[in-house]
Amino acid sequence: MKSNFLSTIKKKRWLLERNAKIFRVEEAKEFVKRLGLVSALSNEHLPSLAKAIYTADLPNRFEASQRLWDFVHILITKKWVYYGRILPAHNTIVSMELLPCFLHLYPIPDYRSLYEQRILSEMGKQVMDLLHERGPLMTQEIRNQLGISSLQTRKELAHALVELQRKSLLCCAGKVAQCRCRWRFGIWAPVDKWVPRKIKTKARALSDEEAKRRIIDKYVYTAVRTTPKAIARFFNWSLKEIDSTLSSMIDKEVVSSYNHQGEEYLFKGNL
Repeated sequence: MKSNFLSTIKKKRWLLERNAKIFRVEEAKEFVKRLGLVSALSNEHLPSLAKAIYTADLPNRFEASQRLWDFVHILITKKWVYYGRILPAHNTIVSMELLPCFLHLYPIPDYRSLYEQRILSEMGKQVMDLLHERGPLMTQEIRNQLGISSLQTRKELAHALVELQRKSLLCCAGKVAQCRCRWRFGIWAPVDKWVPRKIKTKARALSDEEAKRRIIDKYVYTAVRTTPKAIARFFNWSLKEIDSTLSSMIDKEVVSSYNHQGEEYLFKGNL
């Protein structure tokens, strides 16, 4: 299959063509819903929301970046998408339709248990205790509440915020403007408090097989063409884990496959 043909399909699905761009937040919501997994910025494996949004009317990259993050934070605030480190190495925008699948396979951990196991820092626990007690807060509000003023404790807090995101304990809950300033400030929330109850209910109702099938289904469509090895590598699964799922999906024609020079390729939709 010729690479220029695959490139054309990718441009259409990822909205990379000049005459097919996102102008409104509602269109961004549909973009994420259709593809399931989207990167905010550039990513080799996932479509980029930054590249899909129309910015030709803006004077510079700074303004383009502002439009991107305004869109992202509106999507988050309305709970139209989830944005966080749902995958170990990626901050990813996830559709609310696909989020239950990830929460089933990667349940939200109990931060108190992690702390007791000594795999969560003291500062991380303090932040989580505060957010559970007070609700979503901005970074400055966390500093004030915890009495953080020294350079050392500010560094510890910055490290803790990254640590909590990596452990899927903390997510961005949107942004707010302060004092009539154009700058917006991020709000942090515990993942288990931010995720709607109905999403958690859907996650519990899924089987491992169904959760993986839905994720793979979206990823194959989004990637345009991929391989079992690439899927396993991206989601940090073993080939053995997904072999039966892929076989079932191919047998039921949920995805299609072909062999080229000894390598099995998967695709979904018309190529």
